[in-house]
Amino acid sequence: MDPAIRDRELRLWQTLGPTAYRLRSVGVAVLLALGGAVVFLGFMTVINHFPGTGAVYKGPGERSVRVVVGTCQQLGPISKQGFGYWWECDAAVTGSGGAVRKTRIERSVVTPEDQGRSLVLREGCRDRKGFTDCSYGRPTNSWLEMGVLLIGKVGWIVAVFSGLGALVYLTRALLGAPRYCRFRGGRPASARS
Repeated sequence: MDPAIRDRELRLWQTLGPTAYRLRSVGVAVLLALGGAVVFLGFMTVINHFPGTGAVYKGPGERSVRVVVGTCQQLGPISKQGFGYWWECDAAVTGSGGAVRKTRIERSVVTPEDQGRSLVLREGCRDRKGFTDCSYGRPTNSWLEMGVLLIGKVGWIVAVFSGLGALVYLTRALLGAPRYCRFRGGRPASARS
């Protein structure tokens, strides 16, 4: 453990006392977790405004399919799509072989105004453990899709580091500064436990 961090934590432990130190650590953990969640949802909002399929990270590529839009449901103001209101619609997808399958199209790619209409969309799929995961969108530039992929990765990185920071502060709250310093390999000077 860095001696500067150890000294700072032990000073805070002495100055604030055990209860206030622990409450402060829990408060910082909560703020880090909330901040990470807000940033992640913000990144998801940006990504989900992208009209493409996201097939850059889905798998081998995209293909055109005919879609007949069914009933729609509105999600929001906070959902897995991010901030705002989003449409998810049931649809019947006809692939190149003529087989029809039911699916759900997310991210407001189609809306209630499209109900009953037959549209041509792009489909990007990948197989995961016997389950085919497909996303749908409009034709777009592949370079733009790569940019969106990078934005998504940054969002995940921020979320992971915020979560790890929250865990560090929760550990400090649980153990207290002297035990936390011993746990991290420092030798704390005499301090109240």
